[in-house]
Amino acid sequence: MADIIPREFKDLLLARVDIVDFIHTHVPLHKKSSNNYFACCPFHHEKSASFSVSRSKQFYHCFGCGAHGNAIDFCMQYHRLNFPEAISHLAREMGMEVPRTTGTQTKTDDRLPALYELMSALSTYYYEQMRQSQTAIQYLKNRGINGATAQLFLLGYASPGWHQLLDKFGKTEADKKKLLDVGVIIKKEEGGYYDRFRDRIIFPIQDFRGRFIGFGGRILEQGEPKYLNSPETPLFQKGHELYGLYQAQKIHHKLAQVIIVEGYMDVIALFQQGIDYAVATLGTATTTQHLQRLFRYTSDIIFCFDGDNAGRTAAWRALQVMFPLMHDRLQIRFLFLPDGEDPDSLVRKEGKVAFEARYLNALSLSAFFFQTLGKQSDMNALEGRARFASEALTYIKQLPHDIFQGMLLSELSKRASIDLVTLEKQLAKNTTHESIVVAPLVATKIKLPAPLRLALALLVQYPALAKLLTAPLTPTELPGHAFLIELIEYIQTHNLSTSGALLEHWREKKEFSFMTKLAQFEHNVPELGVDNEFLGVLQQVMRLGFESEINRLLQKAAQEGLSDAEKQALSDWIAKKKSPLQLNIAPAEQII
Repeated sequence: MADIIPREFKDLLLARVDIVDFIHTHVPLHKKSSNNYFACCPFHHEKSASFSVSRSKQFYHCFGCGAHGNAIDFCMQYHRLNFPEAISHLAREMGMEVPRTTGTQTKTDDRLPALYELMSALSTYYYEQMRQSQTAIQYLKNRGINGATAQLFLLGYASPGWHQLLDKFGKTEADKKKLLDVGVIIKKEEGGYYDRFRDRIIFPIQDFRGRFIGFGGRILEQGEPKYLNSPETPLFQKGHELYGLYQAQKIHHKLAQVIIVEGYMDVIALFQQGIDYAVATLGTATTTQHLQRLFRYTSDIIFCFDGDNAGRTAAWRALQVMFPLMHDRLQIRFLFLPDGEDPDSLVRKEGKVAFEARYLNALSLSAFFFQTLGKQSDMNALEGRARFASEALTYIKQLPHDIFQGMLLSELSKRASIDLVTLEKQLAKNTTHESIVVAPLVATKIKLPAPLRLALALLVQYPALAKLLTAPLTPTELPGHAFLIELIEYIQTHNLSTSGALLEHWREKKEFSFMTKLAQFEHNVPELGVDNEFLGVLQQVMRLGFESEINRLLQKAAQEGLSDAEKQALSDWIAKKKSPLQLNIAPAEQII
């Protein structure tokens, strides 16, 4: 079961963070206007400051690119973190520890800080060993690696001894246990331990935050295995990490593109030649987790493989992983190298310009997709084209219903000589119910009455307005009215006072997208007069609600007649509409 971050902790964290102070540590804020602070947006290039941060709302919004959210969202966007990672990052900034629960049981791993500290010390040790080893230094020089690149990747060296780490870092049983936990020593069956890495160049593996989580080792002379990686540990899951990503994002906050290669030396050789946007998987095929991580940095990915059968097989596996994640804004290409070459050897032969020129001949995802499937069927026979189309549809149906899916269907129609309408019907027939996008909030499908939209926008932007009301509003069937009542009751129950905190409570609900739009709605109501405006617009909403009930009952009366109870209800609604409207309002000293 996945870890759960308690709701109470997220509320406390957002209450402790001042979004203006927090964002100012990352983006210098200036040009104070009213209660807002401005800066050039960190999420897109611009010359004028359109990035606004509100202290009262604890919310940011860019009028240029539309980026918006609370302090957690800023962490996610700025540092390219997922939600739990952003919570952890923000908590560390505030000096707080994130409690996690699995089901009803609190779950913590107290080992991790000590293990990260140990891994950092081990990396430093290996780096110093490399600097003292002429053999290791000469090996790197022979591979064309200079000192600056070696330092960027903190390349190290593990000496030939069997107990070097044990002698330095494993003096007690507790120390040995930590070394075993991070995978740098191996336990013997007959008892005792020995070092995992011996007489190897060491490649420290850092996660996207720069923490040392594992090591790779390459043997200096002949022998097997040529490369050796850390095992899976509490810090290191190879299917989630990409070698070189930390270095790439240090150099480029925004990565225009990323090239995925297969080995440590491929990444290092490419960086050495100025192609400083290369990453490598760590002894495993490309996974969904790898790609989801990369999508936080770039929408342009180049897979680089050998041109032999093994390389094309690996590329096809990567395509299969990529397909369910594909959407219109991504550009995916497959670059196949000449026989006998890998990125390390080729870039050293021809340099950066010639190597990057090869991207022009890389196959797009669609071209590689159709090329590969076409080789598996006899395209000159009806049966072969039917098989080709059937296989292609199994992948195309995994895509979202957007432009790219439509273009693939159109191309499939041409290649298989099958009518497009036939393919579209077959795709609809094979599409599972689960793939259909969940409908958004019902109120957003209908054009909301202007007063109701304004009431909702004011409430989302100034949740404390809900404290003005001491009794529930009269429910009606006016579109969106039920949601307004629900929102008021929720804010009052949870005592929420800022947009940032309110939106966090709604993050996992279907109305979240609608509410973020309300948070950005420009209403031009001065903050000093927002309470009176809110009460006034609520009265308009109530009148509209009464009218909707009256019209509904009158329409029913004309079509099928009314029961005695419905006639009385109609009379009551008419009386309410004619009477002066009164809201139950808190005493003046409690009003915002």
